[in-house]
Amino acid sequence: MWLAVESRTCVLSYLGLVGWMYVHLRVDVHSGTRT
Repeated sequence: MWLAVESRTCVLSYLGLVGWMYVHLRVDVHSGTRT
C-alpha cells in the first residue's frame, strides 16, 4: 500500500513537472514566433 501511494505521488509530480515544462515551452515558442 505504501509503495503504491509513493509511486502514485511520484508519477503525479513527474507528470505535473512535464506538463509545466511543456506549457512553458509552447509559450516560449509562441512569443518567439510573435516577435
